[in-house]
Amino acid sequence: MKWLWDVVKLFMLLVERPGEGEKKKAEVLELLDELYEELDLEIPKEVFDSIVSVAIDYLAMVLF
Repeated sequence: MKWLWDVVKLFMLLVERPGEGEKKKAEVLELLDELYEELDLEIPKEVFDSIVSVAIDYLAMVLF
């Protein structure tokens, strides 16, 4: 699921601005929720949310 990392990075770059870390994370999560619904993935929503949340936190440390 490397594509998921790429999508998360893209969404993070799209909402990037100084400060407002939790608000930006919520915006990225909202975008990813819409994507989850569109793709009809075979991953339970709770598992997807856990993976994405950790990915956002990690990428925020690495990218910014």
